[in-house]
Amino acid sequence: PSILLEDIFSLVSITQRYYCSQVCRSWNEIFYSSVVWYTFVFDGVTFTRKKFNLFRGYERILNAYRVQRYLSRKSQCMRRLIIQPIPEYHNMCDFLNVLSSFIHYHRQDYYPFPHLEEFSFTFHVLVSIEDDTNNQGGIINAYYQHSNAIIRGKKRYYGTGGNILETLRRFVSSIRCLKRFYLNNLLLESNSDIGSCLDELLENSCETLEHLEILNYTSHIIPLYTVGLFSNLCSLSISSHSLSDDVLLLFANHLANLHRLNIIQDELTIPCRYSDSVWIEIDLILRENKRQWCIRMVTKGKCKTEPFWPSSPAPVRAIVYDTHSVRAVQSSIYTCMEQYSKTLEIYAHLKSMCHVYIPRSFVERADTAYISLVKTVRYLNTLAIRERISTATCLLLAYYGTKHNLKHFYLRRNCVILRNEYRKYVFNERDDNNEQIHSWLEKNCRKYDHVEDAISILFGRPWKMLTDWEYNHIHV
Repeated sequence: PSILLEDIFSLVSITQRYYCSQVCRSWNEIFYSSVVWYTFVFDGVTFTRKKFNLFRGYERILNAYRVQRYLSRKSQCMRRLIIQPIPEYHNMCDFLNVLSSFIHYHRQDYYPFPHLEEFSFTFHVLVSIEDDTNNQGGIINAYYQHSNAIIRGKKRYYGTGGNILETLRRFVSSIRCLKRFYLNNLLLESNSDIGSCLDELLENSCETLEHLEILNYTSHIIPLYTVGLFSNLCSLSISSHSLSDDVLLLFANHLANLHRLNIIQDELTIPCRYSDSVWIEIDLILRENKRQWCIRMVTKGKCKTEPFWPSSPAPVRAIVYDTHSVRAVQSSIYTCMEQYSKTLEIYAHLKSMCHVYIPRSFVERADTAYISLVKTVRYLNTLAIRERISTATCLLLAYYGTKHNLKHFYLRRNCVILRNEYRKYVFNERDDNNEQIHSWLEKNCRKYDHVEDAISILFGRPWKMLTDWEYNHIHV
């Protein structure tokens, strides 16, 4: 069917898309469909050619003529423009300059991107590793001594500025009427560059912007008050060091349509703590205006530390660990259970391959903490566990979860061990028969198939443990 062919064509590169159009007449017609050209991804290879450099060997150079031909034919169809992290900064700047010149050339007659709704830009952060044996050279030090460096152990991360920032700012000032905007990893210094890009975006897309993502915009703890001026924002993703008490109050007072606030922390983020009183004031403001916030605490990338948890009045609905470097700790689970027992809906550890030590003994594992979480947090509807737990714990999690609101239970099969550590445990809960639960655990915890069948009966639908590939593709 043509609808499925359009989706398939939109997922392949432009070169492969052209080859597919030569197969038959129907595929050639799909090639000219506007749906196929909704999304354009610039990855540093598209519209480039190899050129030999005497000092660096072969390198890729942007072919501006091809970019102009593409824009003249497909700019009316483009809805999403994504610029991925590119180490060749000259190609990235040339591509942005071509786009800006194309817009300014046609602006007198018409706007060449009438359907453009989303722009995403992620800067390729430079990383240097300092050691005692191999110190950096003088030329490299001249660049690496900038003040916008973030130090993590022996690693230094360097952001952007100068001509790259001016090129990006010129392009952002050219586009208008965006609905989604993503700007990540600029790591700007604490000077006049802080207003770059955001001021132009505010001027051209203030009333239309609905989704905004600003991650690691600065290399220091600097509040971004400009974000609170986009009056129609529905969803906001921002780093913790770009927030403050005043910025959060600005969001509560001015952003009337904001319902989801994602506070994201990665290896480039500076953890920040906010005062307890600000969440009380925000709760009063939301109650007076009859609004609700959904705060998601997300840890991603190579971050190895736990975030600073907001105090209990904060409406934290989701806690997601999208990282390989943080394991489930009992103290962290108990803290979330105490602080957000009335609001928490999602608790998930994603990324199947964990790069930290996972204990095997029952005392060191987080089995009992997970059971307490499911029993205490009444509105918990999604739970994703990637670390080692026993089959008896899986059964108890499903048993207590179905009594409340648990609907989505994700579990890695490779980390589930056939074991029952609750033979001497007394189930003294209300409406629980101690002998009946023990016999039910002993009957179903000896085989994986029995565990899946028992949990399927509790949920009232087919349920199974996930492979590592399946676990990496879940979305919460």
